[in-house]
Amino acid sequence: NDSLDLILNTISAPHSIRTFLGLLRAKGTLVQLGAVATPVDFINVSLFKQRKSISGSFVGGLKSLQECVDYCVEKEIYPDIEIVDGSRIAEIYNILAEGNSSAVRYVLDIEASL
Repeated sequence: NDSLDLILNTISAPHSIRTFLGLLRAKGTLVQLGAVATPVDFINVSLFKQRKSISGSFVGGLKSLQECVDYCVEKEIYPDIEIVDGSRIAEIYNILAEGNSSAVRYVLDIEASL
């Protein structure tokens, strides 16, 4: 907890960001990439006390996203992902700091990490 400077949240389904905010250190930022159709819930006092930030960005639109997905399916382009729990954060951080030569996308399983 309280150890990450930046979280890029790509979850577009309704979810609580409270857990993510707890993972941020003071002055950390959570960036929501893509739109979530439901209101976001969090306790704003935790933001003020530790100067944490929430920002967001659309990533294209549904049409451009669908075109990209269709292209990838047509060309059989699939991401290499590895789902990891919090016990491997330091290891994954080192891999990413060294350039992630394997080009794997690491996905943190929050529930398995609690």
